[in-house]
Amino acid sequence: MAAEVARRPDAPALPFHPQILEASKAPQTAKILRWAGLTYAPHMSAREREIDFFQRVAQVKRLLGESRLVALRHETLNLLPPGREVSWEVVRGLRWPGGDPVGVTLEVPVWVPARAQRLKTFCGFEKKWQTVALACPRPSGYVWFVRTMREVNNKADYRPEKIQFEVNSRFAPLAAVLLEYIFREGWYDPSRRVPLLSVRMGEDTYAVSAASGPVTAECLTFPDKEGASMAATVAICNYSSLAEIYHGRHAPASNHRLGLGMDLNDSNYPGVVDGVPNPISRAIRQYNRDGMHKLDARQMPMWVYQAASWMGCRIPQSWTYYGYETDWEHIDVGTK
Repeated sequence: MAAEVARRPDAPALPFHPQILEASKAPQTAKILRWAGLTYAPHMSAREREIDFFQRVAQVKRLLGESRLVALRHETLNLLPPGREVSWEVVRGLRWPGGDPVGVTLEVPVWVPARAQRLKTFCGFEKKWQTVALACPRPSGYVWFVRTMREVNNKADYRPEKIQFEVNSRFAPLAAVLLEYIFREGWYDPSRRVPLLSVRMGEDTYAVSAASGPVTAECLTFPDKEGASMAATVAICNYSSLAEIYHGRHAPASNHRLGLGMDLNDSNYPGVVDGVPNPISRAIRQYNRDGMHKLDARQMPMWVYQAASWMGCRIPQSWTYYGYETDWEHIDVGTK
């Protein structure tokens, strides 16, 4: 079990460790998750934190009995009857041989800007996200919304919070280790705080409610769609509702429909050029992850991708869509 010690006088209050909301219904997952919590000790160096992360990942993999994460995809697919379109709405209700449900809700610590607004998300097996935004079929967690770029980039004013999302119970302990590692880096070093405002894992089609009414928000926009230029400007964006920013539909073959994908800070800002946090993009600038993070703290810096790679995940730098586009928000267990 991760040891907790007295916090430094200049550090934020010690956070809680990740947990699942269905602990009594998923005892095996809850047991493994208890061994996944990271250590918070005084004055841990960056290297000591890395070693602690490596040790937790190795321990969780031993408890899961997995060496390659792609096995989680194949094991989950084997639970399904052949010939049907894969849907998280079906997958989440299945059970593993030991009795734990496939779908659980994970709650993890995250950093958010001081005035961030919490929004419920809704999920369903729908063809259009607009249907989910209007009907709100089933609550599935929440995201955090920030209106201005000044707030996004003002790390000194961040506060520790929580975020909830659905995930495959076999992947939950590993996702917990990675996301707590991202949080813990900011606990020790404020300059490394990453605002995780949205974490999307197990879903078919999702959206926040369309009932919010008109909203104005800021986002970056660039002079081109494919180049390396970092000359971004701030665009003032007007939308009919927050659902226009927070929505999506995952493809039938997506690992998200199995609860095995991870979109970090996934959002949509129509009307801007390549400025959306971690977009699907072919722009050369997107390979400069640290530069993008400096411009917009919602953009994942390279050390986040490195940690995911250490864990065994497939990261955006290792694959592309058709047309040489890369999904910069997406991390998963792979497909083969």
